[in-house]
Amino acid sequence: MLQNKIIYLLFLASMILFFILFIDDMSLIILILTIIFPFVQLFFLFSISRNINAVLNTENVTLHRNKESKIIVNIRNKSIFPVSCAVATLKITNTLTGEEQLLTTMMPVSADNEQSIKFSVSYAHCGKINITLKKIKIYDYIKLFSKTIFLNITQEIIVLPSLVKCSPVIETSLMGITENDEFSKIKPGDDCSEVFNIREYSYGDKLNRIHWNLTTKLDNMMVKEYSLPVSSQIIIVFEFCNDNNSEDVFYKNDAAIETAMSLSHFMLTNNISHKLCWFDVHKTLHTEKILSEDDFSAFLGSIFVSGTYNDCFNTFIHHKTENIDQQFSHTIYISPVLSDEIYHNLSVLNNTRKTTYFHIDDAQCEVPDFFKTTETTTAISVPFNALSEGLSKVWI
Repeated sequence: MLQNKIIYLLFLASMILFFILFIDDMSLIILILTIIFPFVQLFFLFSISRNINAVLNTENVTLHRNKESKIIVNIRNKSIFPVSCAVATLKITNTLTGEEQLLTTMMPVSADNEQSIKFSVSYAHCGKINITLKKIKIYDYIKLFSKTIFLNITQEIIVLPSLVKCSPVIETSLMGITENDEFSKIKPGDDCSEVFNIREYSYGDKLNRIHWNLTTKLDNMMVKEYSLPVSSQIIIVFEFCNDNNSEDVFYKNDAAIETAMSLSHFMLTNNISHKLCWFDVHKTLHTEKILSEDDFSAFLGSIFVSGTYNDCFNTFIHHKTENIDQQFSHTIYISPVLSDEIYHNLSVLNNTRKTTYFHIDDAQCEVPDFFKTTETTTAISVPFNALSEGLSKVWI
C-alpha cells in the first residue's frame, strides 16, 4: 500500500507540473480530479465497510491429531459497491499447549454477494483449539487506503488424544487394605450388606442365602449372591509439563495424556476402581474418581483447559502433600521427565503398596542407571511414539 501511495504522490506532482506548464481548463480539470480522487476512494471504502459481515464455521467439532479438517470463512458484502480486496486474518490457539498460528487470505467480494474461503488444516497436538476470525481488512480500488473491521468471532475444536491399544496385566488385589463402601462389579463375595446377583439354587449353596420371597413368586429356588468389598484403590498421577531440554516436548505431553487415558479406559472397561490426578496451569491439583463413561468424558473435558507448566514435578509434589492420608493399592506415575529425587520419593511412598514410574522418553535417549525396577517400584521407559509396548508392561 505504501508503494501505491508513492505512485499517487508522484502522479499528483506530475499533474501539478503539467498544470503549471500548460495553464488551461483541461489541465485544471485533470489536477482537480487527481486531488479529489482519494476522497472518492475513501467514500467508497467507508460505505462498504459498514455493510461487511462475516461468519466462521468449522467442518468438525472434534477430531484426532493430524487429521485434516476445514475452516470456512464466509464474507458477506451488502453494499452496492464491490470489494476489490478483502484480507481475512485467523488466529488458531491451542489452549493446552499455548501454541499460536496466524492464517491470512485475500479475496474479492462482489456487490451484494457472498464469498467463501476454505482453509485445510490439521493439528499436531491434542487440546482445545480456539479458532478466531480476528479481523477483515478491506482496501479501496487502488489500495491507497484500508479499513480494518474487528470481529473476534470464535469457534472451538477439540483435538482428541488417541486411545492406545493396550493389554496391561490385571493383578488387582480385592483384599481390603482400607475400609471402603465400594463393591466389585465382576466378582461376588460375602458382604451381606450388598446383593451382587440373584440366581437359581445350585447344590452346595447355603440355605441362609435363599431368597424366600422370590422363590415363592417364581416357584423356583432362588439364592442371593453377596458382594465383595473392593478397597483396592489405584491412582494414575500424570504430569503435563514442559521439558525444556527436549525438542519433542509437545509430543511427549500428548503421549502422557494418551497413556493416562488409555490406562483409565482399560480399567473402566474392566470395572476396576481408580482415580486420575493432574495439575493445571492455575496451580490446582485435580483428583477425579472414574466410575463411568461420564466421569471419563468429564476428565477429558477438564484436561483440555488445564494448560502446561514449567515446574516439571508439580503433580507429584502436590499429590504427595494433599493425599498423604489416603491409602492406595497402586500409584502409577506418568511423566515426560526423569528425576532421581522423584524416583526415590516415589519408591518410598508410605501410602501405597505398589508404584510404577512410567517415563515418556524421547525417540532416542539413554535411561540413567538409577531408573530401574526394585521390589517396591516398577520402572518403565518408552519413546513417545511406542506407547503400546510400554503399556503392556504395566501390572495393574
